[in-house]
Amino acid sequence: MYIAAAFYAFSMAFLGLQRPRSIRLGYAVASLLAASILLTDHFVTGVQEYWWGHYPRWGAYSIPFFFYYFGYLGASFIEYFRSYQKASSPIKRNQISHVLIAFLVASLGSVDFLPTFGYEFYPFGYLAAFFLFCVLTYAILRYRLMDISIVINKGVAYSLLLCVIFVPSYLAIAVSHRATLYSIPPLLAGTIIFASGLWTVFKNPRATTNRLFGLLCLSLCFWLFGIFMVYSSPHETEALFWGKFIYVGVVFIPAVFSQFCANFLQSKREKNLTRLNYFISALFAFLISTSYLIDGQYKFFWGYYPRAGLLHPLFLVYFLWVTSLSLRKLYRGFQAAEGQSEPEATRIKFAFLAFTVGYAACIDFVQSYGIEFYPMGYLFVTLMAMIICYAILKFQVMDIAPAGTRTHALPYGYALMLIPFYIVVLMLVRLFTGSTQYLLAGILVALFLIFSGILVNLQRITEKAVEKILFRKTHDAYETLSAFSKALVKILDLKTLSEEIERTLVTVLGVETVTLYLFDKEKDVYAPVSTYGPDPRTGGRIRLAADEELPRYLAMGQAILVREEMEHFSRTEEQRALIDALRRVKADVCIPFVNKNALIGFCVLGPRSTPQMYSDQDLRLLTMLAQAAAIALDNAMLYEELKRSESIVRRTDRLRSLETIAGGFAHEVRNPLTSIKTFIQLTPERKDDPEFIGQFSTVVAEDVARIERLIQEILDYARYMQPKFQEDDINVIVESCLYFVRFKADSKAALVKKDLAADLPSVLLDRQQIKQVLLN
Repeated sequence: MYIAAAFYAFSMAFLGLQRPRSIRLGYAVASLLAASILLTDHFVTGVQEYWWGHYPRWGAYSIPFFFYYFGYLGASFIEYFRSYQKASSPIKRNQISHVLIAFLVASLGSVDFLPTFGYEFYPFGYLAAFFLFCVLTYAILRYRLMDISIVINKGVAYSLLLCVIFVPSYLAIAVSHRATLYSIPPLLAGTIIFASGLWTVFKNPRATTNRLFGLLCLSLCFWLFGIFMVYSSPHETEALFWGKFIYVGVVFIPAVFSQFCANFLQSKREKNLTRLNYFISALFAFLISTSYLIDGQYKFFWGYYPRAGLLHPLFLVYFLWVTSLSLRKLYRGFQAAEGQSEPEATRIKFAFLAFTVGYAACIDFVQSYGIEFYPMGYLFVTLMAMIICYAILKFQVMDIAPAGTRTHALPYGYALMLIPFYIVVLMLVRLFTGSTQYLLAGILVALFLIFSGILVNLQRITEKAVEKILFRKTHDAYETLSAFSKALVKILDLKTLSEEIERTLVTVLGVETVTLYLFDKEKDVYAPVSTYGPDPRTGGRIRLAADEELPRYLAMGQAILVREEMEHFSRTEEQRALIDALRRVKADVCIPFVNKNALIGFCVLGPRSTPQMYSDQDLRLLTMLAQAAAIALDNAMLYEELKRSESIVRRTDRLRSLETIAGGFAHEVRNPLTSIKTFIQLTPERKDDPEFIGQFSTVVAEDVARIERLIQEILDYARYMQPKFQEDDINVIVESCLYFVRFKADSKAALVKKDLAADLPSVLLDRQQIKQVLLN
């Protein structure tokens, strides 16, 4: 009845169209038609018998249904055709075409309406529905039709393991003449509770809270398994035995739960109360074998149920009082932690929520007083276990970190758990065979342990095998990116690292262009440092300021942006502006590189060589690469800055040395210039004096050579960049430095005393570096 309205609502949401009134009208019409089916006989007037079985016969009220049904289907298909014609992206067209084909074929299932009007035509609509499922699943996997996580490899692996473990057991139960539909659900619930407790204990056997939770789950397992056996018992005597077995676990639930809450809240002042609770529970445990706690059985439609004895109301008061007080302590603990520690408050809140749900299982006590109401407590405790496990994984409600001494604790934990497990197997053997066979139970337990050890490795092998077979390309890409991510941190050259990142993305994802932007601190912009693709110049000239839309969004969101998805789901002006920014840099996908909560850059991916949308697996791979690349890029940028800093330091040292050289140079040059000037001034008067002219030529030549040598020294020192090692006389270098130091020493009335050894050998050194050391 609601198929047409639901299909129309789905189609409008998928196509990004706003049709709220039409959707509400469709659901309203469907509700009116559904009411007519339930309240009148004019819609379904009876049944007809065909060769395949009975089929409903429809009356006059079904005519409005067909107008509504085919009207909404037709409107949906029209919108699909219109959106397909308007779609400019090949990925979007592929998405729409697959959905349209799937639902057009599924609409052929409407032939199932023919038999309702007397046409003997076998209804094969289920085939059309199966085809719909297959096509949509394919489109989800290939074109990321919907935003869901595809974990088929793990699903198949764990499904196989669960089938190996549970299917034989439950098939045996199903074929048993004693098991019933009423008795199987408590057994399933007990299995879940047992697995939850076992998992929590083995995650950290040394944590007291975990052990107490495991003990609480064990008490619940006694109750649920006993319920299963009571419902399956054909005789009152056997049912009475199992009814008393139930209370072996039930009587200790209040004490264990109270101690768990005290330990969970780290309350150290309730040791006496804990001892008292266990003492009272032990007293009631002694009463189990008598008729004071359980006095016979009731016979209900689902099977036998234990009848409350004379002291059972007293036990019920004790049970409800202790568990209620424990829940009250959890609530007070939540109120106390709410304003002080948010994580602690969250932990206590989920524990309180879970156990409050489990507390509703107390409704199963009313049947012990003759009230014939099917016990639903197993549902509440199953939901409790699920909430606890979720909270453990999400909010660390209990400590599941691997313990350092776990290896020593596990054997004791296994031994402890094997005792109740052996008892359960022994009772199952008795249920199926009618006799107690201890050896057979032991053999079954041993086989289970052997297979459980094998299945741990089998699960991993199955996961990898399924992934390689069904997702070969994705598996290879994952392996490539994993290896590349580990190798990234070893590359310190920024240019090489950038090119490797781009080349890997092009190879693995099949994109046509990749551009890498990095943050320039001096200019406060994100500038392209490398581009890979058919035309590296396209899109590589755009610089983005740090406060522009795209960098600002990436810095805040720190998530990968897929333009195709944003165009499909854009609703606000901010999202549209972001889409325009992505188009500006020619980005189909934008990957942020974030390290230490700072956006150091981002990578822009162009269109793919094939019209294939980015899957969830692709985005997970890109996220993994982005995390490793961000660290590697940050290290490479720091290394580049370090090299620049070292260069600046070296240049500063040379400038400091040049200051000394400049002072000495001025002094050293002044003397020869003075002599040259003197000779030039005397030249007009003594130009005919051959002796003067000869002396003049000699002195001037020497002074000019001296000036040239000084200038060459300064030029060599200023132009020095890379070390150049050669054999040289250290005394000559010292003499050279003294030319420049002497003037500064004289200006400060300092005496420079030279004492050089005459027989020093030549040394392999860099002349300019040694001069810088001596001058500094």
